[in-house]
Amino acid sequence: MASRNQSQLGTDENKLRQLERQYKLRVKTGCETCRARRVKCDESKPECLRCTRTGRRCEGYKHVQTARIGSPSAAASFRNPSFLVVPQRSSQTTIPRNPSRSLSPDAMENRSFYYFQSRTLPNWTEFFDSDLWSQKIMQLSHSEPAIKHGVLALSTMHERFETPAAMFSAKSNDFAFVQYMQAVKHSNELIVAHQEGRMDVEKVLIACIIFTCYENLAGNYRAANMHLQNGLRIVNQHRRAITPSHPTASQDSIAHILYRFDLQAMTFSDNASPYEFGLDNPPEYPQMAESYTRNDAARDDLVGMFRCMMWISGISNINPHAPEHPTWLRIYSQLMVAFVQWEKSFEMYLKNIPPNEQGNPKTYAGNTLLKMYSILARTIVAAGAGNRTEMAWDPLIDSFKTIVDLAETLPILAAEPASNPSPQGSEPTSPSTSTAPGPSRNRPIAPNPSQTTPSPPASGRQFVFKADTSAPAPKPYTPPHLNPKPASFTPSFELSPIVPLFVVACRCRDPILRRRAIAILLNCRRREGAWDSLGAGMVAVQCVKLEEGLDQGTELGPENWLPLSIEFRGAADVAERRRVQDIFVSVNMAERQIGVNYLMRSGEALDRYVKF
Repeated sequence: MASRNQSQLGTDENKLRQLERQYKLRVKTGCETCRARRVKCDESKPECLRCTRTGRRCEGYKHVQTARIGSPSAAASFRNPSFLVVPQRSSQTTIPRNPSRSLSPDAMENRSFYYFQSRTLPNWTEFFDSDLWSQKIMQLSHSEPAIKHGVLALSTMHERFETPAAMFSAKSNDFAFVQYMQAVKHSNELIVAHQEGRMDVEKVLIACIIFTCYENLAGNYRAANMHLQNGLRIVNQHRRAITPSHPTASQDSIAHILYRFDLQAMTFSDNASPYEFGLDNPPEYPQMAESYTRNDAARDDLVGMFRCMMWISGISNINPHAPEHPTWLRIYSQLMVAFVQWEKSFEMYLKNIPPNEQGNPKTYAGNTLLKMYSILARTIVAAGAGNRTEMAWDPLIDSFKTIVDLAETLPILAAEPASNPSPQGSEPTSPSTSTAPGPSRNRPIAPNPSQTTPSPPASGRQFVFKADTSAPAPKPYTPPHLNPKPASFTPSFELSPIVPLFVVACRCRDPILRRRAIAILLNCRRREGAWDSLGAGMVAVQCVKLEEGLDQGTELGPENWLPLSIEFRGAADVAERRRVQDIFVSVNMAERQIGVNYLMRSGEALDRYVKF
């Protein structure tokens, strides 16, 4: 029996040797004995089975040990034969040319889809889980051409932002543009099918979401707003049509994504597509839950309240008599009651977080973000949005400090420390000093701000970017030196930290706190809908320079720290007339440039260009 097995083994081995000689197969790995015999080695350790079964002496793997010692690259090649010895940034993900899970016969499409799964999707769900993105949209990508091509277009745009110089193109052969146009083409078929009753509304709305994301990334805010408004209109029509039945969980998730997009559009209104507020179309008032079991439910209610807050402010800005209107008064009174209820429900949720979620980084990040936004909302209400006077923000320093402190605890906003950080207590130089504070871990987080509810303001203003189509063209300006941008780019279309930090940078006149907020914006590399962290940071830099009288040529120091003025040591040092009241922007995404018009409290309007 043994001799028969050995005979069979010898026969198989002879056939294998013939095949190896026929196809000139070269053996690059294996034990010394098998390499000398030019046969396939099973690479068992410490001796291979091919040698021991045939009675040969296995000489081991001396060449492997030599390679490991002599070259880290060779050692890596041994561990993984497909390893490419090319310097890689640690944050990058190696994308296979043609991943094994096939979406398409086209290798480039498969690669782009893999990039979306491995890079884009984790960024978009970094604060809160989303079954809609991670499951529903991924599944539909395999069956609905409009969704598939839209996802591929988004993936390509994200990858371009990861490159040192992002390129935007509408050429007929551009991969992202081709994918996007294919998505638009197939979406028209979706709409027709839905109108004929052959397609559910969810797929149409998901296509709307993807198109809004793409146009925002490309900087086409007018087109993005068009897709968003179409989506919101479809949601409202569909919800009226299905009353009194309830929408599905998927439809509810889609609606809340569109509401978050709408909040982004309210807080950032480019002059190419200014946000339109109207008394006849207030946002849907959220029904507050008595308790939460998930933080994404708390987020949805908070977004609903912020939309109401922005609507109240926007309507007041357009129509000074709006606060006398019954609709305005109803939304305002509901908002004040709802916010108190939300704080109670969220506080109860925080106390009852299950032990298995308490150490979850995503849960912590999402809860921290909600704290930042809730404090921001309370601060805006307490200051009356600065409508009567910009000095109304000054007593709220603790609120601003808490927002910045919380932001600095988020790992995703942490920047790599500079090799030569600005020294503590350096001597001031004329006209400024670049002393920066120490790490945030050495600074205690401020207590929760006082919870005051003022009476309705007589008028309102948007407190962040807004458009002014009549504003004069900004004068050319060479921006100060900006430290090298972080390598990793993070796009997101969810609730995220840029807006609270921008408000702190522009409305908080404490020189240290606003510089900390600016440094976070400039040191991270984020894109949240229409908001860009670098763009917001550079607009805030100019705001501080105008208010503190800094020379326009003042450059940013290490870690993007704006030098301190020797004349301004506290908020009280910035006079009312020197303060920026409103900011109007015009964004040119292709040239990475923002035209900014700063309306001062004195009535003067100053124009600047900023690069980002």
